[in-house]
Amino acid sequence: MPEFTLHATITTPYSQVTDLLRAWQVPKRYRFWLRQHRAILINGRYRYANRPVLVGEHVTLHLDAPAITTYQPESTPVTVAFEDAQVLVVVKPAGIKPHPNQPGEGGTLMNAVAGYLAPQPAYITHRLDMATSGLTLIAKNPLTQALIDQQLAAKTMRRSYVALVAADIPESGTITAPIGRDPDDRRKRQVRADGERAITHYRVLERTATYARVWLTLETGRTHQLRVHLAYLGFPIIGDPLYAPQSHASRLMLHATELTWHESLGDATHTAHSPAPF
Repeated sequence: MPEFTLHATITTPYSQVTDLLRAWQVPKRYRFWLRQHRAILINGRYRYANRPVLVGEHVTLHLDAPAITTYQPESTPVTVAFEDAQVLVVVKPAGIKPHPNQPGEGGTLMNAVAGYLAPQPAYITHRLDMATSGLTLIAKNPLTQALIDQQLAAKTMRRSYVALVAADIPESGTITAPIGRDPDDRRKRQVRADGERAITHYRVLERTATYARVWLTLETGRTHQLRVHLAYLGFPIIGDPLYAPQSHASRLMLHATELTWHESLGDATHTAHSPAPF
């Protein structure tokens, strides 16, 4: 069973160890496990949950988790945009799947990441469409995965994209149309009254005679949200095979260009960048 050790140095005092874990938003199941296994150490020694933690003290968490067998490691090169002890941010190429859909499937981003991180496991957080390129964050341990998932759910992780659309799109705007499944095509989503809440912000970065380059920020994260919202607005992304089939381009012109998240254990905020390849 893989074992993990996480380290942090305290920058804010806490009256109890429990308060520290809550401030880090460690899920309740992990807080219980750490206490039960005496696996939270302060300056190298176990400290009871009701004892204080002081600035400058060093915290170590020990975890274990079942082995990950979903991703078979492959030697495909990965482009690393950011890496530290807890996370890896890579640039997914357009045209490859983010992860396997069935046992033994290869050629996906997560197979390549598993090869890069081997023998340590990889834990996926958010996903990009197969046709979309750009930044993808992978956790290096299950606790960091849970903490990143909470940031996604709370919408504190910021994800921004660059896309190409028709040149006459308005200068900026916010699209709030709800999104649900397309009953006629299981691959697609559509704007519908009974859909889930979805919010997209956009602004034009550049215009030419043939296209506009737009900056897109997700406030929610529905499947195909950017693609559906821009098509609904009347400006589908150039090269989109599902929502702009009449458009002719070498690929879907959508790239995840900026990603901002909070450090798993601590107060720091990190941002990764990847320029659009179009």
